[in-house]
Amino acid sequence: MDGRTFYERCESLFATQRGHGRRWKSAAAASLGIGRASLYRYFGEVIVPDDVVARLKEREAGPKPIRNDYELVSLCARALKDLQARIDEKGFLIAPYPVSVQRALDLGAAKNIIDGSQRWPTSLEQLVQIAQKPMFEWGIDMSWDVGEEFVVARLLQGGEITVECLALAIDGKEPERELDENQGFQQLLAICHDRSDGPDVYRAWRQIVISHPILDAGWPLLLADTPILAGVDRLDEIVDRFYERLPEGMAVDGQVPVCKVTGTILRPELRGYHTESRDPAAIRMARSSDFKKLKYRRGMRYLKRAFRTFWCLPGQAELELERTLSSLGWTCTLWPKFDQVDLVATSPDGKRQIAVDVKDHVSTARLAVRFKGFNGYERSHDCFLVVPDYQSELDRGFEERFTTMRASAGNSPVDIQTVSGLVAKLEGRK
Repeated sequence: MDGRTFYERCESLFATQRGHGRRWKSAAAASLGIGRASLYRYFGEVIVPDDVVARLKEREAGPKPIRNDYELVSLCARALKDLQARIDEKGFLIAPYPVSVQRALDLGAAKNIIDGSQRWPTSLEQLVQIAQKPMFEWGIDMSWDVGEEFVVARLLQGGEITVECLALAIDGKEPERELDENQGFQQLLAICHDRSDGPDVYRAWRQIVISHPILDAGWPLLLADTPILAGVDRLDEIVDRFYERLPEGMAVDGQVPVCKVTGTILRPELRGYHTESRDPAAIRMARSSDFKKLKYRRGMRYLKRAFRTFWCLPGQAELELERTLSSLGWTCTLWPKFDQVDLVATSPDGKRQIAVDVKDHVSTARLAVRFKGFNGYERSHDCFLVVPDYQSELDRGFEERFTTMRASAGNSPVDIQTVSGLVAKLEGRK
């Protein structure tokens, strides 16, 4: 310490220098990443932990300079990602907020002073408000967005973070890396690689995840009724990795509101409910309070956000395409070679093979720039990038826009189709 007590240093920094006034103790607790009770305890005679003292010293030194607007956008996205994780865990938001939130707001205030502007949020309310706007309305330097992937992107939509928010929060990495780095995913792959029927186990588990984003308290019976999974060791560990406890706060009057299209949980809004699905039909039903109800019971599980975003939601279109092609006589395999592509299929006469990758969570611009190809299937299969049918309603002319933007980025051409468009093309109707 510098001669002043921990209390005096906190009061000077948060009440006076940062202008929090009477609410400086709440601000101090949030910034230092501790609870109010711990803060008050440290104000007394107890020894303050070294890590808390180090964080206070770091705050006193002032924020590190922000070199460009991209860095602050990333910090805002990271703060929102951490807030979303807190809400997903508890079902609601409570203080203290994640440390990343206070850091983003502090640096926003500093950047406003440096730039002589009020562009950056300095409160949680302002952060939520600006995050719901497309980024071209932020009034910031967007020169870092060379491929124009984020010009119309929003970090929050319907009260939840977007895939673009997630991408910015992890420094421009592919959001799907959330799955690759997930311990549950790695454990699933390890189990499957050790079994001769590993690919079938992988497919069966993935279908469970798509069809059952919510697991009732009796989920062991569901898995026991799936023959290929019944004999898999440590499956309970996989469930724990893929699913989290469903917070009671997500129930409304003891009932869990469930989207009729995706099976995911709806969140109350001022008008009706919000669904994570981008399907306009699902959105209309949610807004008109047309949904299923599940009685909340302790022990229920909810699929983690990353798996809902990258497996469950696009999985609806994957299963639809597989069912349709199978009904037409095609021989289909979902997620071959542990998801090298989403589907391979052979025509009824055996003369044609196709490989399909389905995308349902990115903008046309981001998809055009970021899609990397079909992992070598181009050499032996006709390859298609497929989006759900409702993409035509969300983004009219997306095929032409995708092709143009992909060419301008110097990427190889890709045949992009909707689910029904691909089926029509394979039948010679398009």
